Amino acid sequence: MSPSTKIKIQRLKKILSIVILMGLAIAAVVYEEISYNEIKCTGLIVKLDSENEKPLLGKQDINLMVTNQGSDYFLNKPLNEISLHQIEQRVKRIPLVKSCEAHHDFSGKIIISVKEYSPIARILRFTSGESNLRDQYVTQEGRLISTSDLFTPRILVVSGPFFKDSRRDLRDARGKTLLPFLEFINQDEFWKAQIAQVIVAEDGGIVMVPTMGRTYIDFGLPIHIETKFKKLALFYKKIIPNKGWDTYSWIHLKYKNQVICDY
Repeated sequence: MSPSTKIKIQRLKKILSIVILMGLAIAAVVYEEISYNEIKCTGLIVKLDSENEKPLLGKQDINLMVTNQGSDYFLNKPLNEISLHQIEQRVKRIPLVKSCEAHHDFSGKIIISVKEYSPIARILRFTSGESNLRDQYVTQEGRLISTSDLFTPRILVVSGPFFKDSRRDLRDARGKTLLPFLEFINQDEFWKAQIAQVIVAEDGGIVMVPTMGRTYIDFGLPIHIETKFKKLALFYKKIIPNKGWDTYSWIHLKYKNQVICDY
């Protein structure tokens, strides 16, 4: 057999191998499609991803939303007649849901993976003269979402005219300046324990109410955040041990390079 003939045979074998592999791949896809069309739903599995102390969402609430309050039954329904996109959109209507992904397996189970928000603060509405409105959580992204009936996380409490009804979120220019301040306290275990409430004026000025003592802390606008908290830490370390918790009515942090105390 000549060398050229051998080369031709080798090329033919390669072409045949490719054709066979493509045929097998097409057959697998066709078989999978046929099999999929024959599979019926055998149940729902809800997987809840939460970074909170306890979940703010209940799996039963998610199940109800998935089935459109129980009116849309999936059990024994062919999977090809069930819209996973529709399921995801239904679950995303729940304000506490950050993301939702749905898929199915070949046993007929529909798996719904839900991630909930981890709020960084809770807005007390009644202190702003809006007692007809429910409290809301503030998310890391600056969204304002409804609270949970299942669990109340231990997070910073905020109030004041800044959060009046016209404000829908904290994603505008003024709202965004407040988020780093809330995040700073939320991520620091010491200040998280020391600050009971934050009152935000309409112009964005901040007054903090500590958990101990009767002293109000005038923080000013949420700028130079780390510097101001360093000044407050110095006050806690140097002044309080000598003067006590209730000596001063006000501590002012908004002045540059100064901590001013009023009796």
